[in-house]
Amino acid sequence: MTIQPDHWIRKMAKEHGMIEPFVEGQVSQGVISYGLSSYGYDIRVADDFKIFTNVHSAIVDPKHFDPKSMVDFKGDVCIIPPNSFALARTIEYFRIPRNVLCVCLGKSTYARCFRGDTRVALVDGTSPTLEEMARRSDQGEAFWGYSIGPHGRMMVTLLESPRYIGRDSLIEIILDAGDSIFCTPDHLFLMRDGRVVESDQLRPGHTLMPLYRQVARGYEMVYQPIDGYLYPTHRLADEWNLRHGVYEDLPDTHRHHIDHDRRNNRPWNITRMNSSDHIRYHNQESYGADFDPDEHSVAIREALEQLARDPEWLKRYSHAQQDRALRFWHDETYARIRARLIEQRRNPSEETRLAHRLATLKRYSDPAERERQSQLMRAAWAKDDGTRRRRQQETARIIHLRDEITADVVRAALDQTGSIRGAARLLNCDRSVFRRFPDVIRVFKGKKHSKNHKVTAIREIPGSHDVYCLTVPEAGNFALEAGVFVGNCGIIVNITPFEPEWQGHVTLEISNTTPLPAKIYANEGIAQVLFFVADSECEVSYKDKKGKYDKQTGIVLPRIIQ
Repeated sequence: MTIQPDHWIRKMAKEHGMIEPFVEGQVSQGVISYGLSSYGYDIRVADDFKIFTNVHSAIVDPKHFDPKSMVDFKGDVCIIPPNSFALARTIEYFRIPRNVLCVCLGKSTYARCFRGDTRVALVDGTSPTLEEMARRSDQGEAFWGYSIGPHGRMMVTLLESPRYIGRDSLIEIILDAGDSIFCTPDHLFLMRDGRVVESDQLRPGHTLMPLYRQVARGYEMVYQPIDGYLYPTHRLADEWNLRHGVYEDLPDTHRHHIDHDRRNNRPWNITRMNSSDHIRYHNQESYGADFDPDEHSVAIREALEQLARDPEWLKRYSHAQQDRALRFWHDETYARIRARLIEQRRNPSEETRLAHRLATLKRYSDPAERERQSQLMRAAWAKDDGTRRRRQQETARIIHLRDEITADVVRAALDQTGSIRGAARLLNCDRSVFRRFPDVIRVFKGKKHSKNHKVTAIREIPGSHDVYCLTVPEAGNFALEAGVFVGNCGIIVNITPFEPEWQGHVTLEISNTTPLPAKIYANEGIAQVLFFVADSECEVSYKDKKGKYDKQTGIVLPRIIQ
């Protein structure tokens, strides 16, 4: 079968009434384009809609479709609720020849697409192209990637329905790291400040929402933009399992990679194990089934005692331990962890408060313990020369995250004092304030991130190109290998092929897979029809078998012949 060009479509429409009404050229000024294209015809959606509603808790059953689950609407703009769908019809009436089969594809204006070689960042450590994902999805494979949730926190999400959309014009977004992203001009990008901007509105210098990943002890860690901390990806995958009821959030359990690959963070590869069983399992994997942890500890102690008899070894060991302790204490990562733990102690959760209260009541129910604590406190305060009281007053100060502290102010304080701790003292603020300025801190430390995710240039790409996209119902966005977050394809138009000798208005199913309401514009383009001519005519056409949807007009619900 061969796809037919514009002059064949024009001839069949004018001489045989294949498309009525027929628009001979592309109409695109101020509207979603429709009409004749190079190798297809862009159809329009009429202003009659049936919008699905779950008011009656109806089940969508194609064999017994309940009309009460649909709300009739007529107007120029139809609003489809989040994660819902609407039925509509085409303005055009089709008469398909006996040797022709038609395939209908959604328009990229609604899809917002990328070139097929665009790579998507997945939580299993791979980055396949959209074209490859579409092919593997057809074979039943599922994909999980990274998304920014509704409250700005990164999460693991299921990337659904990677698919070919059609052909469209593209622009190239060039990032400062040298990566290029080829997308349709209306595709949405997430900005570092949380805004969403269409690609043709991006300008050099704009900073996009980043995906920073690094490996620590074999585990992948991702940068959480909401708080500036690195967070294990396998914990995000565990959260996906909890959200979807794969297992319960039980205490005293560890997260376990089933295939032992710490980089494979697909949710099906993460499970929960009892903490003791988990440690025992990995000990057996590392040391064998006969491993005895107590015996192992005794052997280590005996070996250290034997080595300590050598004064030179003991001196080297002491210096090494001291150096390691000093480096650990002054390490910024440890400092951030320490600050976070201190903050948790200052502002504990209600559960922690209750646990502490019960433990304190139990402890001080013993008269001997009360007397012992009283003597310790009297002795400690008796030694105070006023330093301890001043230190406690300083500790009790309220942490101020002040708006007047900007990136320039922080940079000047760092240059003046030469340390993060000194800058915090100079500005009379907590060091957690500096998490708002990761680029400033990185430059101060002499570290340059390989990808700052800033736009350096934008240019149009000549011609028309194959475009692909996917859907993320849980978040509405996903991350590319280039390290930026983009909006997903929210509108899916489902239409069965037009069979030989079928005629009628086409019933459209328009699905909104995003967490936000979606607009559909009546009397404008909605999908593209491709015409394929067979080498020979079929034995039985749709007309011959008296198909139940032949010569349909209006919006026709599913029918089952009893």
